[in-house]
Amino acid sequence: MAFAGLLCMAAFAQAAQVHYTWDLTWAPGSPNGVQRDLIFINGRFPGPPLYADEGDDVIVEVTNHTPFNTTVHFHGIEQRGTPCSDGVPGLTQFPIEPEGKYIYKWRANDYGTYWYHSHDSSLLLDGLYGAIHIRPSPDRENPFSKISSDPDDLKAMKEAEQNPVLVVLSDWDHLTGPEYMQAMEDTGYDIFCSDSILVNGMGSVYCKDPEELTSYQPAQVQEVINATLTDKGCVPFVTSLQGDWEHHPDNVPPGLNSGCEPSEGPKAGFSVDASQKWASFNFISAAGVKALVASIDEHPLYVYEVDGRYIEPQLAHSIEIYNGERYSAMVRLDKEPASYTMRVASTGAQQVISGYGTVTYQGGESNQRESEAYINYGGAPVSDSIKPLDTSNLPPFPPIHPPQRADDFHLLTLGRIGTSWQWTLDGTELFPADLDALYPIIRDPDSLQLADALKIKTINGTWVDLVYQLEIDEPTVVQPPHPMHKHSNKAFIIGRGTGKFQWSDVNEAMRQHPENFFLNNPLYRDTFVTSPAGESWLAIRYQVVNPGPFFLHCHTETHLHGGMGVVLLDGIDVWPEVPEEYLYQ
Repeated sequence: MAFAGLLCMAAFAQAAQVHYTWDLTWAPGSPNGVQRDLIFINGRFPGPPLYADEGDDVIVEVTNHTPFNTTVHFHGIEQRGTPCSDGVPGLTQFPIEPEGKYIYKWRANDYGTYWYHSHDSSLLLDGLYGAIHIRPSPDRENPFSKISSDPDDLKAMKEAEQNPVLVVLSDWDHLTGPEYMQAMEDTGYDIFCSDSILVNGMGSVYCKDPEELTSYQPAQVQEVINATLTDKGCVPFVTSLQGDWEHHPDNVPPGLNSGCEPSEGPKAGFSVDASQKWASFNFISAAGVKALVASIDEHPLYVYEVDGRYIEPQLAHSIEIYNGERYSAMVRLDKEPASYTMRVASTGAQQVISGYGTVTYQGGESNQRESEAYINYGGAPVSDSIKPLDTSNLPPFPPIHPPQRADDFHLLTLGRIGTSWQWTLDGTELFPADLDALYPIIRDPDSLQLADALKIKTINGTWVDLVYQLEIDEPTVVQPPHPMHKHSNKAFIIGRGTGKFQWSDVNEAMRQHPENFFLNNPLYRDTFVTSPAGESWLAIRYQVVNPGPFFLHCHTETHLHGGMGVVLLDGIDVWPEVPEEYLYQ
């Protein structure tokens, strides 16, 4: 159906309205100096930023001129009362077919930094993404007084927040998304190598000596892998990571894991004005397969917002950012007028690779001094005095807490099934990669298209605990961190531990081992990263406040393609009605 739908939403109250019209096209581009086809939105890559004020009604009209089906998901946006604008084919809408159109409508109930991206097939790897910034209402309490008590600083930080520097970070490969996923299926490998790290869609291909690249790899990773990296900085396909399933190395496309050929593309540049005293750099990870580390030479970062929510500000020199996460940081503009390098590196566990941008003070364009780095090419601190952000200590501001007990509990077992590249979230089933083939669940929550194990039914108003259990069994050997993203409202991270979760629910576990839980200092996020350190578990708690089918999945694109997802049928007792105009499109 060429016209995929109009709207599925609660009636909007009177509010300001912002309207965007996006035309998607498929055309050649050279983000890193090497040409390949990619997706442009209104001729731009990444797509144009979406700006709104807290409380605005947002309308985004999307016309698909690409040869592929697609959708647009507004990552982190709650979609309260507007589930048909969540942008997941097979769950909340039919796909937007070539030359089709879809109108997304939602309320900007949230403030902060978010992003949008395709949720159809692997088109995120082909460039369908961009930034979202929702400016907070003037009367919303902010945490800037915990950074400085100077009235001029406070005024400058509030102005900086209203006009942030949006920094979209991504990985980039010369294979298209479908080609990349096909390579996994043809080889049997869980592939994680990329050609470049892009900053706002710009970068280059850097080739270095394999021995040098290996030296940047963390020692604990070297012990597990016990192999020299390739000339692209990629980990060889070793059994310690891939397991002993059947593999076909002869089917690895040339240049995918090795065979680096340097190329030079554009470099992202950011101009700052020292007279403004502060700038807000809002980092968004649109990476498909990489966990990234970001820093700005000689400029400490006062991180004040995480996943679109204020936190107690934390001072750091670098930030580790997993797929889909967002971190906003105030930066004091008090350095010598010059250019300073923004460094973005992979964490080094999968691949040692970096990308760069430049932050230039107005009036310092001709100053050629070289800035001093906080992190090296592998993303590690250059000295013991460099402080990475402690992502386990990000208390919400103002403080918020979940209740001491939940009403419902679900245990999810994460691991591989059958091959190196197929991943499960429920422990038994694979979520289908071709969501286009599903009849939208919002129309029929009892659909038999999905196995019952892939559907979690909840009751509106209840508090639900989800525990992610990582199992390390042969031939899985080890698991990487999984950035688990929950659509719709955020959740509290309330506990973690090693070994197996052996209790009937979180309430029992808390009674027996309170040291594993931190309800008095929880994290509040829409992405939850599991531990990379062997068998372990992670507990989150959320309240069901938005009836509809919402995706829960790993945001590593290869793992999602491999089956790592389930659907939350939230508020099944008060399931939303689909408007007539949506039913008869």
